[in-house]
Amino acid sequence: MSGRFRINVTRLPPVRISLGRRGLTTTIDWNPSGAYRSPTENQSTSAGDLRTIGDPRLAGPLPTDRFLIPGTRTEFGDGDVSQMTSVGLESFKALLLAASLRQREIKEDISKAKSQLLWARTLQALGWASLVSAAIKPIRKSAERAVSARRNEITTLKANLEATRISVDFDMDSEAALPHARMQDSFGLIAGCHRTWSVKSTQRIDSVKARTLAGTVVNRKLGSLGWSADRLVATRDPPLALGVQDGRAVAYFYPGFVLVAAKSGGEFGLIDILELDVRARTSYFNETESVPRDTVIVGHTWAKCNKDGSRDRRFANNSQIPVVEYGDLTLKGPGGFNESLMTSSARPCHDFASAVSEMQRVLSCGKAARKVAGRQSMTDGR
Repeated sequence: MSGRFRINVTRLPPVRISLGRRGLTTTIDWNPSGAYRSPTENQSTSAGDLRTIGDPRLAGPLPTDRFLIPGTRTEFGDGDVSQMTSVGLESFKALLLAASLRQREIKEDISKAKSQLLWARTLQALGWASLVSAAIKPIRKSAERAVSARRNEITTLKANLEATRISVDFDMDSEAALPHARMQDSFGLIAGCHRTWSVKSTQRIDSVKARTLAGTVVNRKLGSLGWSADRLVATRDPPLALGVQDGRAVAYFYPGFVLVAAKSGGEFGLIDILELDVRARTSYFNETESVPRDTVIVGHTWAKCNKDGSRDRRFANNSQIPVVEYGDLTLKGPGGFNESLMTSSARPCHDFASAVSEMQRVLSCGKAARKVAGRQSMTDGR
């Protein structure tokens, strides 16, 4: 029983991303002079290892639908991942798609090889269980050779699977390195919040009918974020990773761009950070669930209250509700990329948005300088 697998694979070219006063540039070495460097020192984890912040049992439902105002609903987490690609990053995306196809083929070969290994082990066990029969001896020897061959094939295929990862190196000027470090630090503070939620939708509410001072209801779920590398990209350090599209995809924040990878279907989006709109604000939220330990309580209201905020005594068991200070972070980009994050501490959201804005300023200055230099060279050529 022999395997029919692609034992040898062509190694994918490395990618170099440069950020600085010249802006963002992507270089793919289609004819690398050196051998593929497998990042054995890489300590990143897979997308499936993103940790969940908080207790999933704390998620609550929306209020009764009769209080919602039609036409005021805002949805987050939509958009076609395959359309979320900025101009200038198409060749990198094509390389990712090729790597994804190869990985899928190799994983299928590994699955077939494991099935053949199981069958060979079964024959081997039957042969050893029938030592008294001389006729079984040739079958046992053949099964032993098949087991060894299948093991070697699986080892080779797994090495080929690792070789399909694209090695990406980053060159950053000091002007770009500083805001990137700030992004890392502020994201760490967001990940360290006691609770972080992914917002699925918001909608205005008739506060008079609902007998509340709140003007908007939020449909949220506990979010996942941390440091993690995509299965196709090998870098020295794992990037910031945020679960998006209601858990159907992950956004990886690499220096200068965001890789949006769908968890199924093999779709990818590459968003230039210059096209990423990041905004932060502080919101005041009537928290009907438990209050996170790092949240600032700014006041209290009643579950049912009058227009002036006083307790509505017509309702029995009308309890007080804490009004807390949360952070809201919204991210928008091409192809319908639209995400909203709520954090139990507001300051990290503002710090992250400020760091992204500083990175965009540095890259924008370099991009503008390149355009001026290009026009000047055309003028000199005349």
